[in-house]
Amino acid sequence: MREQKENFVETLIDTLKNPTRASIFFQLAKKPESTATEISKNLGEDVDVVYYHLKLLRKAGLISKPRVVIKGNYLEKYYSIRSDFKEKLMRSIEKLVVKEKELSPEEFRKMLIAFLTVIQSILASSIKRIEKIDQKIINKMKEEDNIESKIIFCTKERYVQLLSKLREIARGDILDTFNPIEKEYVILIVAVPKLNENQRNT
Repeated sequence: MREQKENFVETLIDTLKNPTRASIFFQLAKKPESTATEISKNLGEDVDVVYYHLKLLRKAGLISKPRVVIKGNYLEKYYSIRSDFKEKLMRSIEKLVVKEKELSPEEFRKMLIAFLTVIQSILASSIKRIEKIDQKIINKMKEEDNIESKIIFCTKERYVQLLSKLREIARGDILDTFNPIEKEYVILIVAVPKLNENQRNT
C-alpha cells in the first residue's frame, strides 16, 4: 500500500513538472471527458503533441482508457481522469506535500514553470473567448458582477498574511477540482514572491 502511494505521488509530481502534460491534465479536470481535438484547440497545441502526452498520461495511470464513439466514418476518442484519482489524491495529500518539499531546486523550478504555464494557457483561452463573445454577454457579465481581477503589490509582511488567507480559502476546494462533473467557472490564485536574481533570504 505504501509503495502504491509512493508511486502515485512520484507519477503525479513528474506529470506536474511537464508544462504540456500538466496543462492537458488540468483541461481534463475541467470537463468530465474531452477529445484530443478539443484539448488541442483550448491549449493552442498541435493535436499530435496532445495525443503523445495523452498516451504518457495513460501509461502513468492518471487517465482512463478512452471511450470510443463511432461517428460516421471515423472514431472519436474521449479521454478522462481516472475515476479513482480523487480518492488516491486524498490518501496521498500529506505525502505529496512532503515530496514537494524534498524536490531539488531545479525540480521545483520545473514544477513552478509548469503551473504558471497552465495558468497562462487558461488565461490565453479566456482572452480569445472574450475577444469573440457577443456584446450582450459582456453586458451580462457587467450586470452580474461575477468576474474579478486584482493585481496587488505589497510588502513581505502583507504578502505572508494574504498568502495564509488564500491558502485557507483554497484548501477545501482543491479536491473538488477532480470531481467528475463539468466545471463552468475558474478561480486562479497566483501569489508571486520577490524574484530578484540576487535575492538573499527575502
